[in-house]
Amino acid sequence: MKRLVMMAVAMMAVATSVLAEEAKVAAPAAAAPVAVKEAAPNTGLSFATTLDLYSAYVWRGCVVNDRPVWQPGATVSYATGNYGTLSANVWGNFDMTDRNRHYTGGGLSELDYMASYAIDVGPVSLSVGHIWYTFPKVNGPDYGSSTREVYATAQYNTDIVNPFVKVYYDYEFVEGCYGNVGVNKTIKINDRFSVGSEVSLGVGDGNYMSAYFATDEDAGLVDFNASLFATYSITDHITVGPRLAWMSLVDKGARDADVYYDKDIVWGGVNLAASF
Repeated sequence: MKRLVMMAVAMMAVATSVLAEEAKVAAPAAAAPVAVKEAAPNTGLSFATTLDLYSAYVWRGCVVNDRPVWQPGATVSYATGNYGTLSANVWGNFDMTDRNRHYTGGGLSELDYMASYAIDVGPVSLSVGHIWYTFPKVNGPDYGSSTREVYATAQYNTDIVNPFVKVYYDYEFVEGCYGNVGVNKTIKINDRFSVGSEVSLGVGDGNYMSAYFATDEDAGLVDFNASLFATYSITDHITVGPRLAWMSLVDKGARDADVYYDKDIVWGGVNLAASF
């Protein structure tokens, strides 16, 4: 069970896809009205790296580690203009203490690989992907039980808030489904500084609840999350910012099972990112 709960997705943070953008430029014509034409959309390769330092590792209602961790990630993307963006990502979790007895590999407890596709359709951002979770040398010389997951997300972008829905299906080990719905908003203060917040609620089916929370119940609410974050652009390619979050385990059966370190937790840290 404890090896199973080491699964994670590089949430929200961390950069798994680059959406296509459109721009318009004015083309002057001599002795004629100014003509406006659409420029070619962005295409080509891009690369991004992230390094998140957190006070805890919290994932879908599971407090996997209630002590400090660091989580690096790297993403390579290819933008195809109006046809969306393809991305490949690798992400890891390193425990900074011996809380979970991860002594080898500098505390490496998890290494995940993801392939994804993202596209904007009008005001709606869509993405689909596949995640492969692996757990190198969990508490010993052997690997933990790996598993695989497919997912789909949709977000409606407005000037007020951005509602979203995310659905994940573990088709190998758990054979269960987890969904997450919520809203987020980022406000640009100036050219370099922005602030934002997000609120979400998670739900799992019976297999998911049984695998991660040892409950015999059917589908139920899993976790409530609220977070505040900020981003400052040090250069055109490097950003840094704090994140403060609160998670509360909702399901009564899951709370009574007492599987994890905490049922309610305030956690946070610093996000570093570079893109080229």
